[in-house]
Amino acid sequence: MLYINECINYDTPVRLVCEKEKKPLFGKAEPKIYFKNFNHAEFIGEELCGIRNIRCAHYFIAGLTKFKINKTLKRGEIDKYSPSIGIGSQDFMEQGKKYKYLYDYEEKADNGFESMLRNTKNDENKKQLCRDMLEMLALDIYMGQSDRSEVNIMFEEDREGNIRLAPLYDFEHSLNSTCIDNNNLYINCLYNFKTIDDCKEFIKQYPLFRDILASYLNVDLISIISRSYGRRGLTIPSDRWNFYMDFDQKQKEKIQKILTRA
Repeated sequence: MLYINECINYDTPVRLVCEKEKKPLFGKAEPKIYFKNFNHAEFIGEELCGIRNIRCAHYFIAGLTKFKINKTLKRGEIDKYSPSIGIGSQDFMEQGKKYKYLYDYEEKADNGFESMLRNTKNDENKKQLCRDMLEMLALDIYMGQSDRSEVNIMFEEDREGNIRLAPLYDFEHSLNSTCIDNNNLYINCLYNFKTIDDCKEFIKQYPLFRDILASYLNVDLISIISRSYGRRGLTIPSDRWNFYMDFDQKQKEKIQKILTRA
């Protein structure tokens, strides 16, 4: 477990946000800011999404305060606002688009992947949604995601009725030694991979999944973490790097077994 006080410093930028949303008298309201407790995997998940061009929520260090303020200051300058420091993310929902969960389509959780593909309006949309979901499944397998469910998988519909996977969010139950379960490779409300053989059969049906999974064998997780934390003015304690290296090795070994047997 990594705590915020272990990686934050005086110069770390913190965006202060008020506990109560401000409603403007005139004009358009600012996008909503979601606040959650600090978790090391959120920033890393966003950075991994970036290298695969996966749409994702943007996370930043936030300070939740009762004062009516919305600006970014250095960590060493905010004590007078008595903030709770954690992670913020801006609402990614766009005007003119609808956002739904799997249960909004009345699909069964055990065949959600193929059911969602049947909801697409044409072959082009089907191909795009399929890739969106394959990218999510592969990322989650690499990160050891153990809590991807109907409440953190969202779909986005445009005015023409095209369906895409909405930007990904909620990576906190990943990159953790307790997430690695050799008995269940990856459980998801769209598709369950209980064993490597399940993944092998899935690759036969969706060959692109093999290529996406294989791309994670080339990921330099240490560089990813350094970059994701460095750009936010954070540092990783030196005693944490061995965990990340071991985690990366174990997940790549698991992926290699999937690819070898597929």
